[in-house]
Amino acid sequence: MKKLPLQRYRRAADFISTHARLVDQRLFEYYFYNGPAEAVLEALTPYQNEDGGVAHGIEPDIQTKVSNPISTSVALQYARAAGASWRHPFIQKAMGYLTSVYSEYGFWPLKIREMNEAPHAEWWHFEKKAETFEANPGAEIIGYFHCYPQVLESDLFPIWHEQVFTYLEGSGPLEMHEALCFLRLADLMPEPGKSHILDALRPHIRATVTTDPSKWGGYCAKPLLFAPAPDSPFACMLERHVLKNLDYEVASQQEDGSWMPYWKWGQYEDVWETEAKKEWAGWLTVTTLKALADYDRIEGLVPEKR
Repeated sequence: MKKLPLQRYRRAADFISTHARLVDQRLFEYYFYNGPAEAVLEALTPYQNEDGGVAHGIEPDIQTKVSNPISTSVALQYARAAGASWRHPFIQKAMGYLTSVYSEYGFWPLKIREMNEAPHAEWWHFEKKAETFEANPGAEIIGYFHCYPQVLESDLFPIWHEQVFTYLEGSGPLEMHEALCFLRLADLMPEPGKSHILDALRPHIRATVTTDPSKWGGYCAKPLLFAPAPDSPFACMLERHVLKNLDYEVASQQEDGSWMPYWKWGQYEDVWETEAKKEWAGWLTVTTLKALADYDRIEGLVPEKR
């Protein structure tokens, strides 16, 4: 079992403080140094538009300034990680935006036309308007309404749950991001729905997770994505593969202390190299350190107790 030496942890912390975006710095401080949750929310605010939606590269592969559901869901991942209350203005505005999108579409589209008007990864190129429920990001967004039900003016959960279970039970193997969205939904959903989602997800995750370490250097569903902490619902099921993945991450740290993205845009190469790649490196370094710490894979680290 490999552990990250404390000196290399400090090198990673230096990388974050020097190169990561402010929102990732604040999240790192929240995780490791008892930093305030409010600082995470303050760092998110510049990404939020007047309509309450989020854009401006909070998801670094999407650089549009126009609000969109996927970027808003990414921002809510940060907010939830910091334990944000439904009373916080950022949350109320973001959830209001998601409510308005649902009122317009009847679901939350993954891609919008305006994504094409700014630098973006090739897989975010908009081609045609979606016409029906999309599990990515819809399942995850329904989870946020479970987390913040106070923002709902009417009970839409029966409709949403029918969409979720129809998709989950009627689809073939889930794409990795769809599976992650369902997992985030389960994390926020009350019983008995939580258990139903997790039971239905189990075979999908077995089929989706890439267990061959020789493939982890490319874009794939590494085991830690689905079991980032020992108390994750599928940590036991994936234990053998997670242990190898932890060893792999310890060995994959770069000389500057970072963990770098294992994908490329395939277009807008200048923007990728000078902006997005560095932004992803900051986020990956924070999340990898968090996983290593949660699995007790950092030598001598005594985290602050919240």
